[in-house]
Amino acid sequence: MKKILFFLALLNFLTSTSQNKGIVYYGHIESPGKGGPVGLDFNSYLVFDKSQSYYVTAKDSLENETNIENQKIKKIDGQITEIYLGKHTLEQGKQVYYNREKDSIWWNKKYQRPVYGVEKRTEIPWKLINESKKIGNLLCKKATGTFRGREYTAWYSTEIPLPYGPWKLQGLPGLILEAYDTNKELYIYFKSVEYPVKKNIGLHPLTKTKDDKDLKWISLNEYNELLKATVEKGKTKAILMAKEYGVNVQSGEMKDISIEIFD
Repeated sequence: MKKILFFLALLNFLTSTSQNKGIVYYGHIESPGKGGPVGLDFNSYLVFDKSQSYYVTAKDSLENETNIENQKIKKIDGQITEIYLGKHTLEQGKQVYYNREKDSIWWNKKYQRPVYGVEKRTEIPWKLINESKKIGNLLCKKATGTFRGREYTAWYSTEIPLPYGPWKLQGLPGLILEAYDTNKELYIYFKSVEYPVKKNIGLHPLTKTKDDKDLKWISLNEYNELLKATVEKGKTKAILMAKEYGVNVQSGEMKDISIEIFD
């Protein structure tokens, strides 16, 4: 009898826990400096409950390797316009974890080496627009706001009244299902949503991999300086590679290279 009661209690706990959680699946395209959504198209998802959210994209296990390889050379009218060399996914993916109580965001990226960062949440000055549309089965409203030098449009649903969104976009009175900047150089689009989820799913703070455990958490300013140094170091290499493929290279400003402009 005790075993039966324990099982029922466990089942009730798992059920109640899952009902407090949701998951959204997106497509994620980053095309800094390209003037449109022409970059590699990655699968991504956002898991959330009332106190936290976790977003991940460019993760090995989310992608079909053949699909990514087929995207690496872009052509228009038979002419090569874009070439993406190297590996663009990570074993753990690019992650963003947001904790509401601590009002902070933890994230990771990888350039020449893994980077782990932490920052206080930036309050985005959203302007609510009197426009709406259906995304999936949810009615969404429009908002616009500036975040680190870029103008973003977000479509959010108050049917899921939680202030989360993909990447570092957050702070609206409903879940963001679609978001993009003016030129869609960052374009995150909706695929599907499950809320509440019907099964128990993991939701936990961002942690370092075993190989990265000795790396420190850096600030946003430290990341900015690291990115500048990485960009300068990579310019010559990029020019040589482009010449090999017969592609012209235009030197871009810092803001054309990073989604986070830091203006």
